[in-house]
Amino acid sequence: MLPGSCVAAAPLGRDSLTALAMSASPAISVVIATFNRANYLPATIDSVLNQSFKDFELIVVDDGSTDNTQEVLEPYGSRLKYLYQPNGGASAARNLGVRHAHGAWIAFQDSDDLSLPNHLASLYGYATKHPACGMVFANGNYSSGTAQSRGKKTIIDIAKSRKLAKKGVRLVDLFEKSILRLQAALISKQAYDLVGGHDESLRICMDLDLGFRMLMNFAVAYLDEELFSYRIHDGNIGRNEELRLTENIQVIEKLFGDYPAARELIGRKLLARRLAYRYYRLAKGRWRHNHREAARQAIKQATRLRPGYIKYWFYQIHWDLAAR
Repeated sequence: MLPGSCVAAAPLGRDSLTALAMSASPAISVVIATFNRANYLPATIDSVLNQSFKDFELIVVDDGSTDNTQEVLEPYGSRLKYLYQPNGGASAARNLGVRHAHGAWIAFQDSDDLSLPNHLASLYGYATKHPACGMVFANGNYSSGTAQSRGKKTIIDIAKSRKLAKKGVRLVDLFEKSILRLQAALISKQAYDLVGGHDESLRICMDLDLGFRMLMNFAVAYLDEELFSYRIHDGNIGRNEELRLTENIQVIEKLFGDYPAARELIGRKLLARRLAYRYYRLAKGRWRHNHREAARQAIKQATRLRPGYIKYWFYQIHWDLAAR
């Protein structure tokens, strides 16, 4: 298999994809959903406008901001399209942006992150040569000086990144660890519409959910390149562990409900182990925040999934005794 080659678990719609890269201008629609990020937004927009690739439109969707977002956008004038909606979450804002997009390919950017200069050029260069791909994505890095990255320099470990580029992306790769960041992705608008776009009930795990559906329906490719910088700050919603874990579990259960074949693609043992671990992490966080009954319910789910794992039984028995 060639580096960066497209791999699909069960390509249901590949044949319906046309050579979108050859369609009308603009080639790409960049969609930025934002909510109260006026202090980060200008640098993000500038990083997009300063791309080496120029054949794109920029759409900024204001998700009901109450800060001075509109004011900081005024100097950009016609260089971007501004849309406003009452606060409905990033998923709803992204869907609104795509509905107004004219590009054959969609690139999402978070309003607090930075596109590197070769971001669009690298992704579009691959997409035009492989128009059957529904999505191509790459790596990113942590912006300098962010201690919360715990010493990591890239979103995806360097060795893992090279392996993905060489062997291709499988469903199990996304399941083992949420490696997909849409800030480093280019998605066929046609494919995006066919899978139903973003799930608007999700606040954090919408990237993983969309990635699952793309992999189950279309070919997906990976490039071993760093194409965006992730800026860590106190406002990152992904740091809400309770919401992140509960949505992660929700997305996994949704995957198996919509695509029963996914169980075999991932493997039942790995499925039980990873899902049980997520419940265990959820239980520990709830116990730490004194949500004792909710913690006990979560640890019971972990032991149900892995009945032979003593560690989970230890916590369940210990917490049951404490409750008495």
